[in-house]
Amino acid sequence: MMGLFMAMSTFFMCLQFSFFMTAKAVNAGCQCVLYDSTFGKDYGMFTSPNWPIPYEDSINCVLYTFHAPEGEIVEVTFDEFDVQKSKLECRLGDYVRLFLHLEEAAVDHRTPENVILCGKIADIVHTYYSSSQVLILEFHSDWKNGNNTGFRGTYRFLKKRLFLTEGDPLYGTKCDYQFFRGNKSYNKGHFYSPLYPSIYPQNAKCAYHFMGRYNERITVNFEKVRFQREDLSCLKSADKVTIHDGKDASSPVIGELCSYHDFVEFVSSGPDLYIEFKSQNRVPGQGFKATFQFYEEHLNMGSNIPSTEPQNNGLTLAVNGVHCDKWISSTFSKNGTISSPYYPEPYPSGVKCAYHFAGRGRERVQIIFIDFDLHQPLHSKVSRDCEGVDIVETFVKIDGQKEKIRNFCGKTLPTQLMSNGPWMTVEFHSNNTYSGAKGFQAIYRFVTDFGIQEGSQDPQLVCGFIFNSRKKINGSIVSPNHPGLYPRDTECHYFFIGRKSEDVQVTFTEFDVEGVTPCTADTASDYLEISTKPSAVAGLSRHCGLKKPRTIRSEGSYLRITFKSNNRFDGTGFKAFYEFTNHTNPSNTKRIHDSGRNTFSFRSSYLLMTMILVRTVDIEQLFIS
Repeated sequence: MMGLFMAMSTFFMCLQFSFFMTAKAVNAGCQCVLYDSTFGKDYGMFTSPNWPIPYEDSINCVLYTFHAPEGEIVEVTFDEFDVQKSKLECRLGDYVRLFLHLEEAAVDHRTPENVILCGKIADIVHTYYSSSQVLILEFHSDWKNGNNTGFRGTYRFLKKRLFLTEGDPLYGTKCDYQFFRGNKSYNKGHFYSPLYPSIYPQNAKCAYHFMGRYNERITVNFEKVRFQREDLSCLKSADKVTIHDGKDASSPVIGELCSYHDFVEFVSSGPDLYIEFKSQNRVPGQGFKATFQFYEEHLNMGSNIPSTEPQNNGLTLAVNGVHCDKWISSTFSKNGTISSPYYPEPYPSGVKCAYHFAGRGRERVQIIFIDFDLHQPLHSKVSRDCEGVDIVETFVKIDGQKEKIRNFCGKTLPTQLMSNGPWMTVEFHSNNTYSGAKGFQAIYRFVTDFGIQEGSQDPQLVCGFIFNSRKKINGSIVSPNHPGLYPRDTECHYFFIGRKSEDVQVTFTEFDVEGVTPCTADTASDYLEISTKPSAVAGLSRHCGLKKPRTIRSEGSYLRITFKSNNRFDGTGFKAFYEFTNHTNPSNTKRIHDSGRNTFSFRSSYLLMTMILVRTVDIEQLFIS
């Protein structure tokens, strides 16, 4: 009877506050507030009790129920947030709980929340979305009075159809889609992580298969990616998107996205593209929204470039009467040269030339200058930015924007460069004064090996190389594009795998990796990370800036070196020499040929074949066992 009375008390209290609908409370005594309209405005507003006066202690619970019209979802945004945070987790003190995935306007003590919040506005994600018509927010305070003001926010209702994936759901799956050019298909559209813009479910596994015609290519643009802000490499990330250049998961990997990204673009090298999304983190994020576009590639006329890029079909455009604005596609030329107008004769005054490079798949653009002679006024000191003089500028895409890498002027030969993705632009500007200087010439290459010549490249990683002692017992490793500037937003892995009786020693002779100790995201650092155990995730040895590695020896027959650059600074990277040695006699690197070698050779060959055929993460797990 007492339980029935408490339930009835909650029922009538919800009626009193909502004046519209009933709701099952988390526990007896909850106060309920309903928001089912914005009263003709774009947004409505909600606040904690007494706001902006500090809220009281011992508030059992207040339920805010946001109920959108049919076919719409709820968006809530916290503009101010100040909820007392104890030294322990949020659920043991004051907190705000969000229920985002509800089938009805009802919660009880068994309903799991999707998000729990406390602390300051800087500690939380500001905006959240429901996956249905209903979103419920619960506010609770304990007995400790912290003089905190609570929260103020806005809400609005959005059409759910704005977030529908424009593909064909694959029967029998939860979130697999196919996109193909047929009578009912579009040549472009959108696709999303499950439940987007709400938080995706745990343990989700989704596949998006794009199938074009024989002469078509697919470009996908991940406009927004929100997983977890972890300072880890994608290799060990629990939630990520993997882009395969082909029909299925066995096709080469051309991209991996984890953490936070904006406007990252990928282009297939053929008519198929396969994208996987996996979530294994216990705290899911919002996920991703992306666009796709099929476009034809006419092999006899040039390339039809996606609409985000200049479209001149590979022809040279005239600028001020000089033919020097050019688009270069890897489809028609994997390497060649570019030069200033009239090279090696003096270049004209007052021109601006642009050389646009467009790669496919895993390709990166590499530029190597072989001659450089730009006018520099006598007795003048040219600034590092080359302001006011004839100049060559280089650009890549960062977060969808054109970002400058370096400026070059004078007569010093520039260092070689590499793009962070399939796009790169080189621009040449000359002043209005005739100089008599002959200009520049450079070699361009579309490369898939990042300029790393040794090791076996792993097709299941964007930039991964395996060094196996059965193939070679010593050699060298370098950073991408060494000795030039390493590309931005790049992650490369070097795996050293020896026999059980071996270890590996790596000695660094060159090291220029931008960063500040402790070489983390908080210090905006690029870094080199050393792992001597396949299962290690956190707490690994990192090196950057003045913290240079010298000689590293593995604890056993496995060693992984990871290089990761951000989108801010550049360096020339590193060079190192490696050598596999025997545990029992480190000086003896000669292989013993005896009667027992055949059995060992068979096992080693099997391991090597497995490493080539399966994902590198799986290789590590196989190595552990």
